[in-house]
Amino acid sequence: MDSRVGVAVAAAVAVVGPGRPPAVGITPPPTYRFASMRKLFSAVFAAILLLIWSAPAFADEPEYPEYTGEEFQALYEFAVANTLPNLDAPNGLYQITGDEELDDRIWTLAFERGYVLRPTATGDLGRADGVNMQPQAADAWRALKTEARSVGMGFVVSSAYRSPQAQRTQFLTKLQGTSDKAIDLALTWYSVPGTSKHHGGYALDFRYRSGTFGEFRSTKDYAWLQEDNFAIPKTYGLIPSYPDDVASQGPNPEPWEFVWVGTGLVQCGLPQSFVSVPGPASAVLSDIEKCPGGMGLVEPPPWLGNP
Repeated sequence: MDSRVGVAVAAAVAVVGPGRPPAVGITPPPTYRFASMRKLFSAVFAAILLLIWSAPAFADEPEYPEYTGEEFQALYEFAVANTLPNLDAPNGLYQITGDEELDDRIWTLAFERGYVLRPTATGDLGRADGVNMQPQAADAWRALKTEARSVGMGFVVSSAYRSPQAQRTQFLTKLQGTSDKAIDLALTWYSVPGTSKHHGGYALDFRYRSGTFGEFRSTKDYAWLQEDNFAIPKTYGLIPSYPDDVASQGPNPEPWEFVWVGTGLVQCGLPQSFVSVPGPASAVLSDIEKCPGGMGLVEPPPWLGNP
């Protein structure tokens, strides 16, 4: 038995105690023995579960769950709504072309593709390699770049924070006509102002200095980033921004764009909620609710409800 488990079991026994014994010479009734054993087993299980849950504290490296494309998206949306600092809420629809009727049509087609209004950065931005971004994203990029260079990867960050005004300019340069087809073609890769994740300063675009975004998917650098469900970026709190297996997310999948959500969220997954459980298991389950370790639903054993 792991020594930590043994200590936890001993502690659980000490906390729960053996129960009040019956008088000497009297055989305890079965119900007494069953209740005592159930109480002890519940406490021991809770102690072991707590140790298992706190394993990263003893491990050399934390483990990161695997996520689907939709789950990566859910992590980002949760982070924007709950954990990412220095963001202002969206503030209505921006003017795009100056033609009200055309703008209405562009917004309609954008929303049909899955674009949504995004928050914008507030406060002081950081800067890394000449690119403005949130300080947390800058720290993550520097750490990722150090590891990338150590194994011969040469990709750079070419874009991060982008204001709605700059996004408007970029979109207009790609809008070649006013037909629905022309609008949809521009929306395939370019957001309209107010809908880009770059507005928040947590999105990073990667490419080679002399390459294009479209070429990035076929590079050894992207293969390195993508390996084992994006294991390396996840260790720095970075996840794919527009994954392959997600429909109607706005633009087409963009393998070059990553967003910072923080290592804690990536490691824990989205918080969950359990039915209140009394007794020694309650503290353990509270920790699991905050950090279930992935997106799969965690179901506590039914008997924990009756310790």
